[in-house]
Amino acid sequence: MGFNRRALLTGQFSKNGIKATIRSSAISDRHVLVCLFQRGAADALNAIVPYADSNYLSHRPTIAIPPPGEFNGALDLDGFFGMNPNLGGFHSLYQQGHLAVVNACGIPHGSRSHFDAQVLVERAASSKAGDTSGWLGRHFAMQHQITPPNSSFHLVALSGNVPVSLYGAEEPLAMANIAEFGLDQGIIDSGYTDVLDKLFKPELPLHDTAQTALNALDELQIANPSQFSIDNNATYPNSELGNKMRQVAQLIKSDLPVETVCVDSENWDHHESIATYLPQSLSDLDNAVSAFYQDMGSRMDQVTVLIHTEFGRRVKENASAGVDHGTGSVAYLLGNGINGGQVIGAWPGLAQSNLEQGEDLAITTDLRSVFAEVLTKRMGATDLTEVLPGFEGSLDLGALI
Repeated sequence: MGFNRRALLTGQFSKNGIKATIRSSAISDRHVLVCLFQRGAADALNAIVPYADSNYLSHRPTIAIPPPGEFNGALDLDGFFGMNPNLGGFHSLYQQGHLAVVNACGIPHGSRSHFDAQVLVERAASSKAGDTSGWLGRHFAMQHQITPPNSSFHLVALSGNVPVSLYGAEEPLAMANIAEFGLDQGIIDSGYTDVLDKLFKPELPLHDTAQTALNALDELQIANPSQFSIDNNATYPNSELGNKMRQVAQLIKSDLPVETVCVDSENWDHHESIATYLPQSLSDLDNAVSAFYQDMGSRMDQVTVLIHTEFGRRVKENASAGVDHGTGSVAYLLGNGINGGQVIGAWPGLAQSNLEQGEDLAITTDLRSVFAEVLTKRMGATDLTEVLPGFEGSLDLGALI
């Protein structure tokens, strides 16, 4: 990125001869995608509970969520499905029409390896062949050929690494924590950043990465996201995910021209004692994302949250009162522009003959259909041929207005 760092410190900079300001893109002028990955393969059946499927209880005799009306029972959605009682915030947003559920969802990649499956999902691929870039990376690489990014903060990952989904985009930015991303003021005042700037000359291999980092330090100093308080009496949980979602809100409120923020939610690999551990994971997710929605207020008109995982869990409980690696799972879409209050996707049923390989929830809605709808209705995509190569499924599930 060829920014003028001296000009950037005053709020003005140029790239490819185009002058701009880092506060030129207010929230009303753009849409922001928050992509939250449930890493570890989140179980679908105890999150979105098919309590009216007569085979549900027989597959999970000790870990099944009771139907609505019973003690610790599911929160009814439509007379067939219910939400886990630890998703009370999600249930409220569903009833208000701000959250939609995409059930029996996933990419038919056939892998039960967390590492392989996560890479394939982030590539939006059903096999290891083909382009190794990410689905968001390919989209933004095309978009930014038309309108080059004028900020280091257009694509942000709140983790220590750039996720595969952003591979292929121009210099996405990864940070573990906003408060820890930067240099002491004394170091900045000493002119050390100017020394670094001169060290990483254009002909050096790490020039672009170094310039992105240095420009980001300047932009962050100007925008100062941490100055923005939590609004609307929202309360974030004191957890890793709660802190990340609070920082996502700060980034968006700061008017840094963020287009996408990628967030990881960890520890969804519940092989044992799922009745103990899954409620903790679901409560944390519910509290963190619900607080974000409340904190953002009317800004949610321009924000969409997509939540998904790499694959689901087996239908039948195992001997450790958990569930092993499976196939189909569930995705969630959250925002003010959602055709919410609906469970999207054909239900394959839990009869033995309907299970994938005789043991898994079958995929009836390809997760790439969700990606496609988000890209076309929110992110300005007009041609998905290169973004989702080889995908021939539905491009419009009716999940977004």
